[in-house]
Amino acid sequence: MKSYLVFNIFFIGLIFSVTVIAQSNNEILAKIGSDNITVEEFQNRFDFMPHLNYSSSNIDSVKKEFLYSLIAEKLWALEADELQIDTFSTVRYSLKTLEKLFVKDEFYKKEVESKIKLSGNEISTGLSRVTRILNLMIITSPDSDQVWQLYDAFQKGASFDSVLLQKQIPLQPHQVKLGSFEDEMVEDVVFKLNLNEISIPVKANNNWFIFKLVDDQQDPSIDLSKDYARNIVIKKITDRKSQKLGRAVLDKLLGGKSITADRQIFDKMSDRLLKIVMERTTKVQDDSVTDIQLLESDILKLLASLNKTELNSSFIKLDYEPLTIKDFLYYAIYQKIYFDSFSSIRFKQTLNKVVKKFIEDEIISREGYKLGLQNIPSVQNDLRIWRNYYLSEILMNSYADSIKISDSETLKITDAGESSTDTISQVNIIEILTDNIEDIEKIINGINDGKDFKELASIFNKREFTNQSKGEWGYFDSSTGGEIGKIARNLEIGQIYGPIKVPEGYSIFKLIGKRKINLKQSVTIDKDSLKFIRVKLALSKMENLINKKTVALAEKFKIKLNQELLKNIGTSEINTFTYRFIGFGGKIAAFPITIPIYEWYEQYKQKKEIP
Repeated sequence: MKSYLVFNIFFIGLIFSVTVIAQSNNEILAKIGSDNITVEEFQNRFDFMPHLNYSSSNIDSVKKEFLYSLIAEKLWALEADELQIDTFSTVRYSLKTLEKLFVKDEFYKKEVESKIKLSGNEISTGLSRVTRILNLMIITSPDSDQVWQLYDAFQKGASFDSVLLQKQIPLQPHQVKLGSFEDEMVEDVVFKLNLNEISIPVKANNNWFIFKLVDDQQDPSIDLSKDYARNIVIKKITDRKSQKLGRAVLDKLLGGKSITADRQIFDKMSDRLLKIVMERTTKVQDDSVTDIQLLESDILKLLASLNKTELNSSFIKLDYEPLTIKDFLYYAIYQKIYFDSFSSIRFKQTLNKVVKKFIEDEIISREGYKLGLQNIPSVQNDLRIWRNYYLSEILMNSYADSIKISDSETLKITDAGESSTDTISQVNIIEILTDNIEDIEKIINGINDGKDFKELASIFNKREFTNQSKGEWGYFDSSTGGEIGKIARNLEIGQIYGPIKVPEGYSIFKLIGKRKINLKQSVTIDKDSLKFIRVKLALSKMENLINKKTVALAEKFKIKLNQELLKNIGTSEINTFTYRFIGFGGKIAAFPITIPIYEWYEQYKQKKEIP
């Protein structure tokens, strides 16, 4: 007899959606075969994702290099289209999962955002409260009789603080601002209190509360004469209304439904996934952990280990179309999943919550599909951008995987060094190599927060031969090392650059030293040196291969740029990851990260100029 996990569907938590606001400008900045780049797309991709130190600090140069990199992405995507890479299972399932997220978000906008109305009175009330910081002592209990008895005692002169001590409630007051409470009625009660006044009992979220106002301060950071204050008020009121409306929509969709998932499939999936994570982290079940993240590579490894029958077997029975384990795993790739124990039971509890959210999101997105939201321009445009990114990445990775370094090539480098009397420029870098795009986000946020780069390397770097040195390469000839060596040569000491595409994934590096040295003096051959030489040769081959192929693709598909229009495009100085929050919960990167691939353009121009 089969065993099932039963999910009673209901909704708890915050509901919000943040849409990237882009300048509405559809002027064509560049034409690439049958595709194009508009001013709007360029601005969104430039402003809302990181770009550390392109080859120049001059913004016009950076904009050009960024545009050339976007064009390269489009060219590789067009080639991938011709090769029908979009028929690959990984691409189809990834894009379908993204489409469902976008459809869910549009459903939220239609059913929630479009119905939010703010009155002038609500805004006026909010402005009268937005500068206030209330310090409240709070008593709470699910027992209404007990709370009302306490209130009667207070009315007769009982000490509020004595009751707190008696119930072992900390005497530390709670700080409350506009929007701190989800329930508007509770907020009305506390903001109408006078100093040292005790409120009547108030019910919210199945609990009863009594409040005492012990301090009422002014927030010096908010100036009522500025638009900023009004914007805060509008956002706070909008968030609260969206929660209320969103909950009503979800209660209607999800309330009372009981969905079953196959326990045998779930247990098997969970056990295999836990084993994969433990192998990656070299941990055992008894080891203590704190916030280990389930990586995309973990899930892809599990997908690769499952046979066709396992992947397509019915995992969750849902209306007319059951969901497979394959559906769930591709969904999980776009979720931030953390766990705090290698215990099989604890791991399954964490995964069980993800399965529950998966079911909820699937029910919501199916409502969106019924309304045809997958066909509206905003969803199609979002999907087009991510589709191009995925196709170009897969095709570039296939070229990177083809790079091989022979022993004779390594020997040629060492022999040349031993016989040379030339003086060379050497550089020393700390590099963080990763194959996980979410790590890049954490690295860049760490850089922006002022964290030590070497410490970040000790956490995130995956290059084997620099693990012991916390990412430090040691001095090497800047004419080698492909794009890394070439870029490092032109940086100032202390500058950070990246991420760039390398055969093993993505590289972010910091220049920590420069010097001139005789080439012969620099040659010392040991096991690590030979590994390093192979890495540098692979990087050089990767750079040459990608640039050469991009030039060929530009000639094949034809490109046309509007350089004058590019000069006039305004950009922001934001240099961090920006997220797009999805309605009814969830978030993804606002846009795909743009990998710097721009040197091909000079080669392309030179070829065009030669008759």
